[in-house]
Amino acid sequence: MNRQIVNGTYISYQDQGRGLPVVLLHGYPLDSRLWQYQLADLSSDFRVIAPDLRGFGQSVGGGEFSMESQADDVHALANALELGKFVLAGLSMGGYITLAYCRKYPSTLRGVGLIDTRAEGDTSEGKKNRDKAIELVGQKGSKGIADQMLPKLLAPETINHRPQLATAVRQMCEQCSPQTIATALAAMRDRVDQTEFLPSLTEPTLIIVGDQDAITPPAIADSMHKAIPNSQLVVIRGAGHLAPLEQPQQVNRALRSFLGNNL
Repeated sequence: MNRQIVNGTYISYQDQGRGLPVVLLHGYPLDSRLWQYQLADLSSDFRVIAPDLRGFGQSVGGGEFSMESQADDVHALANALELGKFVLAGLSMGGYITLAYCRKYPSTLRGVGLIDTRAEGDTSEGKKNRDKAIELVGQKGSKGIADQMLPKLLAPETINHRPQLATAVRQMCEQCSPQTIATALAAMRDRVDQTEFLPSLTEPTLIIVGDQDAITPPAIADSMHKAIPNSQLVVIRGAGHLAPLEQPQQVNRALRSFLGNNL
């Protein structure tokens, strides 16, 4: 892992390969290990950068944050690494940060990836569930969140037949600090609804979703596809909410096709 001082804190990141820069943003409550198969595969032809977002993984926490302030961190890291124009893709919470980045820094982007994510803000019920999760992490720590999240993150087949992968995801969740989990839950609860912004997103955009994604199902991905003018949608077979880990070959094929043909 590399480290860079970004907006007053240390951000850790993986940086492999050469060529067109591709920055990958993980979801909650995970870290850059989510992208291990993309780093291994895509780095033969592209420069792939996967940061641990502020407070996650090996990056240092920096108090409260929002989707916009996380986007500011990504922008500062890209500047420090002298990436120029690059492709930015994010999964779940990483997708929320990607959309916030697109609004603030569109001139720095060559393309966009939205993976197992949504543009809508939380509903009133969703906000209540975030508050309940904040209570849960206060009472039972990161393990309590891992117990709650694991069945939602992975397809049933993954949980039942790939125990090593399920264990690795659980470990990522449990290793995330309770403070970061609570901060992220509040930031996602209070995030801006980006639905009306989607038609203004002019960069080539790849939308990826697992066919068994229980958190952001294919219908949500399809609505984003219809709203974003220059977009394509790829549905990943046999994947839940963590398609890049569950079905990396399909995801890598989709990313390679997008990066090779559209940019």
